[in-house]
Amino acid sequence: MTDQRSAATGWIAPSADWEEARARLAGLAEEYARFLAGRDPAAAEATGLPGEEPLPVTGPEALAERADIERRLRRRVSAVEPVRGPGEGADGGLGDGGHGDGGAWDAAPRPVRVLRSHLLERLDTSIEILESGDQGALLNVLASPFQGVRRALRLPGPGARQEEWGRLLERYRAAPGALTGIAQSLEASAARGVLPPRSQIEAVARQVDRFAGDTAAREAGSGPAVGHGALVDGALDRDLRAAADRTARAASGLSRYLREELAPRTGAREGVGPERHARWVHRLLGTSIEPAEVYRWAREELGAVVAAQDALAADVLGQGAGAADLDARLRRDPATGIRPEDFPRWAQDVAEEAWEAVVGRLLDVPGELGRPVVLLDAPGGGVHYEEPDPARGLPGRMLRSFAAGDETVWPWAERTTVLHESVPGHHAHSGAQSVDERLTPWQRHLARVPGCNEGWALYAEALAVETGLVSEPADRFGWLAARRWRLARVLIDLGVHAWLPVPGEIAALPGASGRSEWDRPTAEAVLRAHTVLGEGFVQLEVDKQLGWPAQGLSYVLGERVWTEGRERARRRAASAGEDLDLRAFHNRGIALGSVGLDLLARGLA
Repeated sequence: MTDQRSAATGWIAPSADWEEARARLAGLAEEYARFLAGRDPAAAEATGLPGEEPLPVTGPEALAERADIERRLRRRVSAVEPVRGPGEGADGGLGDGGHGDGGAWDAAPRPVRVLRSHLLERLDTSIEILESGDQGALLNVLASPFQGVRRALRLPGPGARQEEWGRLLERYRAAPGALTGIAQSLEASAARGVLPPRSQIEAVARQVDRFAGDTAAREAGSGPAVGHGALVDGALDRDLRAAADRTARAASGLSRYLREELAPRTGAREGVGPERHARWVHRLLGTSIEPAEVYRWAREELGAVVAAQDALAADVLGQGAGAADLDARLRRDPATGIRPEDFPRWAQDVAEEAWEAVVGRLLDVPGELGRPVVLLDAPGGGVHYEEPDPARGLPGRMLRSFAAGDETVWPWAERTTVLHESVPGHHAHSGAQSVDERLTPWQRHLARVPGCNEGWALYAEALAVETGLVSEPADRFGWLAARRWRLARVLIDLGVHAWLPVPGEIAALPGASGRSEWDRPTAEAVLRAHTVLGEGFVQLEVDKQLGWPAQGLSYVLGERVWTEGRERARRRAASAGEDLDLRAFHNRGIALGSVGLDLLARGLA
């Protein structure tokens, strides 16, 4: 890491006076990272720290232990002494021990101040979710404890060595306990009146059934693991089959618990309610919101995007044309599309063009980062970014998955997605942070806040438009379509989980239930009206938003913090008679790490 880049971000190394505070905070962050890695093999793999458990720990005793350890760690972080000036009190000006800077901490070097605030905020939001019972009640189709266990039980790839199959055996042997722990944690939260929505119980029960069936087929030698007997010795093969059988039976038990014991105790209303939603906002965004205000703002923004799409359609097709007409025109000629197997080559060209336009001009990245790579993922539909892993020689990767039966991919609808995931999006932000050695391993890999990450990636889409990377009318239409989708998510999230009433314009959409309370048909109607998603993806998206409170807010509300921070910086520069140095502004924000939105707003000030 060059001194030049550190200076450009305002990330100057702590002076000798502050070295003791920095070292103590870094040591506590390391201790926290080791604790998390010891409990979750995914955290151990991400950090390279030693793991102690073959599967994520899931039971109520483990959650209580985590809360206790985090409370004690929080007290120790708060007790780290700042370097005080004359006359300053023992609290360093922070009074109640909050996350904000103040008193003696105002004088702390930026990396010390940010690390302290980041630790306090992440610990506080985790403790809040644990103590409330929300963590124990977490159940959805994408990011709850069951999915963590299921991912850890994936079969080794082709050419796997005996030791890899041996590690799978260890995980299979731990799986019955992990699955039982999920049920016990759900039960402990339910006893306190904290329950998942019924729709999520039913959806996860279906996932558990499929997992149980696949696992039982492996034990019988007729499922996805057929042929592994030729790759492992006879004794290991027998042990794997026996462990798979026990896991399948434990999964069937979890499914019965979900359907027969947990579901009957829930009401039919979707969502978790405003109190629980507020806690998930704290956890996933690192801020607080006024739901009704955000609801009004999102409705106005959605109307503005719809008007912009209609205006673009009229420019292209003539007066009277609307967004639906342009969408139909763009899809009419298959020759303008590409085949799914050709997507990586096309998308790689888009990412390379963006790299040349952005890196070294609008932001800087660590030399260790390297350029992103675009790959196809297993069929299913979706896209995600995986950070680089220098230890294994893996670059940062965008993985795109298409649904079975997809024959044509539309570049105008995909360009924004590529820029969101690669450059100037996630690769230039979370990818760069993952190899930035000025951050602790905890900051680089385990402390990410979705509001910051997804907010940057959405801001990066608009930055790409400014830069000329999205210039053709069809591509701009695709960008607006993606933005419209993100705003629709805000309405669904707040309506479903904060229990805000269905607006009249939503209730009138084709397919909406017409009820004042949000339900699945109304969420489906919003996505059909305001996105270009296929029906299969609409169903996946509805499942996601119904079961993951506050996640849908991350994109637009995170972007709003980045955009408002940039506007404040522009006004400050203008008052000094200068132009905003956008490259320095971006470097400064990215160097903070993936922090809560309140801390991000202060860091951009």
